[in-house]
Formats: sequence, C-alpha cells, structure tokens
Amino acid sequence: MITILNFSRRPQGINDTICNELQEGFASKEVDTRYIKARELTIGFCNNCRSCMGSSGDELGECHLNDDMKELLEAILKSRALIVSAPINCYDLPSLVRVMLERMSVFCHWPADKYSPAVRKMPREIKGVLITTSALPGIVVPYVTRVRKTFRLFARPLRLTKIEYHHLGFKGRTVDSIFTDKDRRTVRKIVDTLAELNPGTIE
Repeated sequence: MITILNFSRRPQGINDTICNELQEGFASKEVDTRYIKARELTIGFCNNCRSCMGSSGDELGECHLNDDMKELLEAILKSRALIVSAPINCYDLPSLVRVMLERMSVFCHWPADKYSPAVRKMPREIKGVLITTSALPGIVVPYVTRVRKTFRLFARPLRLTKIEYHHLGFKGRTVDSIFTDKDRRTVRKIVDTLAELNPGTIE
C-alpha cells in the first residue's frame, strides 16, 4: 500500500490536483493507494502530559486524546511508501504538521530517571516522498525555508528513508496555480519510481 497524505486546506487546489494525479497514475499500474486529506481529520493539540512515553519497548505509546491521530499513524506504518503533498506557509510546512509532530511523542520512551527520551524503533523502513508547492522558485526552497528540516523531524520516528524532494515553484498567484506539463512529468516520475520499487499490488 502507498499512502498519499495531503496537508493542503484548500479544496480543489493544486495539491488536490497533484494527489488526484498520483492516485490515477498508481491505479493505471494496479498499485493500491490510500489517499488521506489532513483537513478532514480531527487531530488535537498535545498537552505535554507525557503519559504516552511511560511504556517501554517498541510498541507505540497510548495517547489519551480520542481523535484520528492513532488511526493515521497506523495507516502510515502499514504503508510501503508515504507521499506527502503540502503547501509552504511562512517558509515552512503547514501548522498541522507541527501539531502532528508534537503528537508523535508516542514514538518515544522517556523513563523518569533519563534526561531525554529514546525513540522506539519501528519494524521496517518506509520510502518517503515530499512534494511542496509555493510562490518561491522551487530551486531555492531548500535554502530559504525550513521545509526539509521539519520533514526530517517528521520522517525520523516513522523510519521514512531515501526521501525524495520535489519542490513545485511559482504557484503563488491564482493564474499560476495550475497543473502544468512539467508538474505532470514530476508526478509520472514519482509513480514510475514507486511502482518499480513495489511492482503490482502492494499490501
């Protein structure tokens, strides 16, 4: 299974188009996908109670908040690959990513006598892909934003590896927020690479 996670809050925007194209591309190659729109989830703020970090071992800690976070993490961890599509806001990934990062303390074990937590080791690696859209030229995104640093924080506990970055630029104006032939080639490359990595239906 390949999971596509869309962090855009704009319905029918460029990130929705990208994710729809990814779905269609994988379907044409008979690769199973799960498409999740983060804006449709309920994910509460971490209150720093640290109860999720009390248990030892590599099983995820239990959060007392009853929302969609646990189901989302379970879906990602069952995936062979995770593709994240997100706009760049204020030179970083959207605020919901930060909310999720704080809730990912379930990946940590922090004994009372230790100065810092240890990260639980997940059972297998997951291929990671990040697609961003912004008004910036795509080529400057790694140098003038915190996008990749934030994504690496997100990726580490999930064991996302061999991360590919695709920064689609000049998407600021409404007239520019269209899916171009260049964008289509980028999506096709991602689909071809992951379908080759995991031929056929992925379970």
